[in-house]
Amino acid sequence: MNENDELRALIAEAQDGNVRAFELLVSSHLSQVRRFARAFASSDADVDDLAQEALVKVYKSLRSYRFQSAFKTWLYSVVRNSFYDAMRSRAGRERSLEEPLAADHSQAPSSAAPADEGLVREEERQRLWRALRALPPEFRTAVVLFDVEGHTYEEVAAIEAVPIGTIKSRLSRGRALLRTLLAGGQAPEAQASTGGAGTSDGGVSSQGRRSGK
Repeated sequence: MNENDELRALIAEAQDGNVRAFELLVSSHLSQVRRFARAFASSDADVDDLAQEALVKVYKSLRSYRFQSAFKTWLYSVVRNSFYDAMRSRAGRERSLEEPLAADHSQAPSSAAPADEGLVREEERQRLWRALRALPPEFRTAVVLFDVEGHTYEEVAAIEAVPIGTIKSRLSRGRALLRTLLAGGQAPEAQASTGGAGTSDGGVSSQGRRSGK
Protein backbone atom coordinates (compact mmCIF):
# COMPACT_ATOMS: atom_id res chain seq x y z
CA MET A 1 0.00 0.00 0.00
CA ASN A 2 1.50 3.32 -1.04
CA GLU A 3 1.33 6.55 0.93
CA ASN A 4 -1.71 7.84 -0.94
CA ASP A 5 -3.61 4.60 -0.34
CA GLU A 6 -2.71 4.74 3.36
CA LEU A 7 -4.01 8.30 3.57
CA ARG A 8 -7.27 7.33 1.87
CA ALA A 9 -7.71 4.40 4.23
CA LEU A 10 -7.05 6.61 7.25
CA ILE A 11 -9.55 9.20 5.99
CA ALA A 12 -12.15 6.49 5.45
CA GLU A 13 -11.68 5.20 9.00
CA ALA A 14 -11.93 8.72 10.41
CA GLN A 15 -15.07 9.37 8.38
CA ASP A 16 -16.57 6.26 9.97
CA GLY A 17 -16.02 7.80 13.40
CA ASN A 18 -12.65 6.31 14.36
CA VAL A 19 -11.24 9.00 16.66
CA ARG A 20 -7.77 7.44 16.72
CA ALA A 21 -7.66 7.53 12.91
CA PHE A 22 -8.66 11.20 12.99
CA GLU A 23 -5.92 11.98 15.51
CA LEU A 24 -3.36 10.29 13.27
CA LEU A 25 -4.77 12.10 10.25
CA VAL A 26 -4.32 15.59 11.72
CA SER A 27 -1.29 14.96 13.94
CA SER A 28 1.20 16.30 11.39
CA HIS A 29 -0.83 19.52 11.04
CA LEU A 30 -1.29 20.41 14.72
CA SER A 31 1.60 22.86 15.07
CA GLN A 32 0.72 24.59 11.79
CA VAL A 33 -2.95 24.94 12.74
CA ARG A 34 -1.97 26.37 16.10
CA ARG A 35 0.40 28.87 14.46
CA PHE A 36 -2.31 29.82 11.95
CA ALA A 37 -4.71 30.31 14.87
CA ARG A 38 -2.30 32.75 16.46
CA ALA A 39 -3.01 35.23 13.67
CA PHE A 40 -6.75 35.18 14.44
CA ALA A 41 -6.88 34.79 18.22
CA SER A 42 -7.72 37.85 20.29
CA SER A 43 -4.65 37.09 22.42
CA ASP A 44 -2.00 34.40 22.81
CA ALA A 45 -4.04 32.96 25.69
CA ASP A 46 -6.86 32.14 23.23
CA VAL A 47 -4.72 30.41 20.59
CA ASP A 48 -5.17 26.84 21.82
CA ASP A 49 -8.93 27.22 22.22
CA LEU A 50 -9.27 28.65 18.72
CA ALA A 51 -7.16 25.87 17.21
CA GLN A 52 -9.16 23.25 19.11
CA GLU A 53 -12.45 24.69 17.86
CA ALA A 54 -11.14 24.56 14.30
CA LEU A 55 -10.11 20.91 14.63
CA VAL A 56 -13.50 20.02 16.08
CA LYS A 57 -15.06 21.61 12.99
CA VAL A 58 -12.71 19.56 10.80
CA TYR A 59 -13.83 16.39 12.58
CA LYS A 60 -17.51 17.25 12.22
CA SER A 61 -17.07 18.18 8.55
CA LEU A 62 -14.93 15.20 7.58
CA ARG A 63 -17.79 13.17 6.13
CA SER A 64 -18.26 15.90 3.52
CA TYR A 65 -14.73 15.44 2.18
CA ARG A 66 -14.93 13.71 -1.22
CA PHE A 67 -11.29 13.85 -2.39
CA GLN A 68 -12.18 16.71 -4.74
CA SER A 69 -8.96 18.40 -3.58
CA ALA A 70 -5.87 17.44 -1.62
CA PHE A 71 -6.75 16.64 1.99
CA LYS A 72 -4.36 19.33 3.27
CA THR A 73 -6.07 21.93 1.09
CA TRP A 74 -9.50 20.88 2.35
CA LEU A 75 -8.33 20.83 5.98
CA TYR A 76 -6.89 24.34 5.83
CA SER A 77 -10.01 25.61 4.08
CA VAL A 78 -12.16 24.33 6.96
CA VAL A 79 -9.72 25.71 9.53
CA ARG A 80 -9.65 29.08 7.79
CA ASN A 81 -13.46 29.24 7.71
CA SER A 82 -13.58 28.37 11.41
CA PHE A 83 -11.19 31.22 12.22
CA TYR A 84 -13.24 33.65 10.11
CA ASP A 85 -16.45 32.58 11.89
CA ALA A 86 -14.81 33.06 15.29
CA MET A 87 -13.52 36.47 14.26
CA ARG A 88 -16.95 37.63 13.08
CA SER A 89 -18.57 36.31 16.24
CA ARG A 90 -16.01 38.07 18.42
CA ALA A 91 -16.48 41.32 16.49
CA GLY A 92 -20.22 41.11 17.03
CA ARG A 93 -19.82 40.59 20.76
CA GLU A 94 -17.39 43.50 21.01
CA ARG A 95 -19.77 45.82 19.14
CA SER A 96 -22.64 44.82 21.42
CA LEU A 97 -20.70 45.95 24.48
CA GLU A 98 -20.61 49.53 23.15
CA GLU A 99 -17.75 50.40 25.44
CA PRO A 100 -14.77 52.63 24.55
CA LEU A 101 -11.65 50.78 23.58
CA ALA A 102 -9.21 50.31 26.41
CA ALA A 103 -5.68 51.60 26.15
CA ASP A 104 -3.30 49.33 24.29
CA HIS A 105 -1.73 47.08 26.89
CA SER A 106 0.60 45.54 24.33
CA GLN A 107 3.15 48.31 24.74
CA ALA A 108 5.62 47.60 27.51
CA PRO A 109 5.25 50.35 30.13
CA SER A 110 8.64 49.83 31.65
CA SER A 111 11.74 51.54 30.33
CA ALA A 112 13.95 48.86 31.81
CA ALA A 113 16.18 47.02 29.35
CA PRO A 114 15.35 43.36 28.61
CA ALA A 115 17.25 40.88 30.73
CA ASP A 116 18.68 39.00 27.75
CA GLU A 117 18.48 38.54 24.02
CA GLY A 118 15.84 35.83 24.43
CA LEU A 119 13.44 38.42 25.82
CA VAL A 120 14.24 40.76 22.95
CA ARG A 121 13.46 38.06 20.40
CA GLU A 122 10.23 37.18 22.20
CA GLU A 123 9.17 40.84 22.23
CA GLU A 124 9.85 41.03 18.50
CA ARG A 125 7.76 37.91 17.88
CA GLN A 126 4.93 39.35 19.95
CA ARG A 127 5.17 42.61 18.01
CA LEU A 128 5.06 40.77 14.69
CA TRP A 129 1.99 38.75 15.64
CA ARG A 130 0.18 41.84 16.92
CA ALA A 131 0.84 43.46 13.55
CA LEU A 132 -0.35 40.36 11.69
CA ARG A 133 -3.59 40.38 13.68
CA ALA A 134 -4.15 43.99 12.58
CA LEU A 135 -4.09 43.08 8.87
CA PRO A 136 -7.40 42.67 7.01
CA PRO A 137 -8.35 38.96 7.16
CA GLU A 138 -7.63 38.15 3.50
CA PHE A 139 -4.16 39.73 3.69
CA ARG A 140 -3.52 38.06 7.03
CA THR A 141 -4.41 34.61 5.71
CA ALA A 142 -2.23 34.97 2.63
CA VAL A 143 0.79 36.25 4.58
CA VAL A 144 0.54 33.61 7.30
CA LEU A 145 -0.07 30.67 4.97
CA PHE A 146 2.64 31.68 2.49
CA ASP A 147 5.30 33.48 4.53
CA VAL A 148 4.92 31.75 7.89
CA GLU A 149 3.64 28.29 6.99
CA GLY A 150 5.48 27.96 3.69
CA HIS A 151 2.53 26.97 1.49
CA THR A 152 2.94 27.51 -2.25
CA TYR A 153 0.98 30.07 -4.28
CA GLU A 154 -1.06 27.21 -5.70
CA GLU A 155 -1.88 25.80 -2.26
CA VAL A 156 -2.90 29.17 -0.82
CA ALA A 157 -5.03 29.89 -3.89
CA ALA A 158 -6.76 26.51 -3.49
CA ILE A 159 -7.39 27.10 0.22
CA GLU A 160 -8.81 30.56 -0.45
CA ALA A 161 -10.61 29.47 -3.66
CA VAL A 162 -9.28 32.46 -5.62
CA PRO A 163 -6.87 32.83 -8.57
CA ILE A 164 -3.13 32.74 -7.94
CA GLY A 165 -2.88 36.35 -9.14
CA THR A 166 -5.21 37.42 -6.35
CA ILE A 167 -3.03 35.66 -3.78
CA LYS A 168 0.06 37.42 -5.15
CA SER A 169 -1.74 40.74 -4.91
CA ARG A 170 -2.85 40.06 -1.33
CA LEU A 171 0.69 39.06 -0.38
CA SER A 172 2.20 42.18 -1.91
CA ARG A 173 -0.31 44.50 -0.27
CA GLY A 174 -0.32 42.58 3.01
CA ARG A 175 3.47 42.71 3.28
CA ALA A 176 3.49 46.45 2.53
CA LEU A 177 0.85 47.09 5.18
CA LEU A 178 2.67 44.85 7.65
CA ARG A 179 5.84 46.91 7.16
CA THR A 180 3.82 50.06 7.86
CA LEU A 181 2.37 48.58 11.04
CA LEU A 182 5.76 47.37 12.26
CA ALA A 183 7.12 50.87 11.64
CA GLY A 184 4.46 52.28 13.94
CA GLY A 185 1.83 53.25 11.38
CA GLN A 186 -1.86 52.36 11.35
CA ALA A 187 -3.90 50.18 9.02
CA PRO A 188 -6.15 52.38 6.85
CA GLU A 189 -9.74 51.21 6.43
CA ALA A 190 -9.35 51.29 2.66
CA GLN A 191 -6.81 48.47 2.84
CA ALA A 192 -9.65 46.00 3.50
CA SER A 193 -10.28 45.80 -0.25
CA THR A 194 -8.61 42.72 -1.73
CA GLY A 195 -9.46 42.73 -5.41
CA GLY A 196 -7.33 42.24 -8.47
CA ALA A 197 -4.20 40.40 -9.46
CA GLY A 198 -0.79 41.64 -8.58
CA THR A 199 2.80 40.63 -8.12
CA SER A 200 4.60 39.35 -5.07
CA ASP A 201 7.48 41.18 -3.48
CA GLY A 202 10.15 40.14 -1.05
CA GLY A 203 8.52 41.98 1.81
CA VAL A 204 8.74 40.39 5.22
CA SER A 205 8.64 36.77 4.14
CA SER A 206 11.96 35.84 5.70
CA GLN A 207 11.12 37.77 8.85
CA GLY A 208 7.74 36.07 9.06
CA ARG A 209 9.30 32.62 8.79
CA ARG A 210 11.91 33.37 11.41
CA SER A 211 9.57 35.05 13.84
CA GLY A 212 6.55 32.81 13.45
CA LYS A 213 8.20 29.54 14.20
